[in-house]
Amino acid sequence: MTSQRFNPQNFVVGVIKFICGVAIAIFVICLAGAATARYFLTQLSTLPERPVYENDAPAAKTTNPPDASSPNQPAAGNEQAQTPAAEAPKPEASDANVLFKATVTYSAGLLVRTGAGADSETIDGIDYNETIDVLEESGKWYRIRTSSGVEGWIKGKDNTKRL
Repeated sequence: MTSQRFNPQNFVVGVIKFICGVAIAIFVICLAGAATARYFLTQLSTLPERPVYENDAPAAKTTNPPDASSPNQPAAGNEQAQTPAAEAPKPEASDANVLFKATVTYSAGLLVRTGAGADSETIDGIDYNETIDVLEESGKWYRIRTSSGVEGWIKGKDNTKRL
């Protein structure tokens, strides 16, 4: 039989095993808590889909047909020929100024500003996945034109995707 005498070496080894076990348990619990917190924060930070209202669709459709019908209208009459003729060069001239088209990839959308800087006044906003025309680049800032015709500056270097 083994003796029941106190052995200091076994005691120290036992204490070290206990301390290491507690430290590993605390580490695992902390990692599990951090992973759980990250999961829930990611789920809460995802934006829901943008609602589509009945009055949204006609506004987008009405901007496209005038551009498509403007070449057909000049033959109708003198007054109509002057109005579309005045409008027709603008899209052609603006298309010549477009460097490239892009879509907004920043999930919250972007603010359109009067100048290339965060201190410039906000004049409009662009939704996620909206297509824009980039007219000029200045560092991280792009001078753009929206589908509704608003021109301004956005911080677009990392927030847009070229088409």
